[in-house]
Amino acid sequence: MKAEEVFRNLMESDELLTHLGIPKEEVATETYIGESENPTIEIIKDVIRGVEDKKGEARVYQNILKLKD
Repeated sequence: MKAEEVFRNLMESDELLTHLGIPKEEVATETYIGESENPTIEIIKDVIRGVEDKKGEARVYQNILKLKD
């Protein structure tokens, strides 16, 4: 499964969106390529990119910490 497909599947998961507090209406306009104003969605993208690029867990974690600042 390609990264964009993984992202879209996650954004269609009502359970995940509810758990993360992301409104379904907000997700409708999100894309994997574009930049989101929602930091949680950007973290999801960064994790997907990290897996796709075979980055180590430590590097993905460091990138997430940068996004949270």
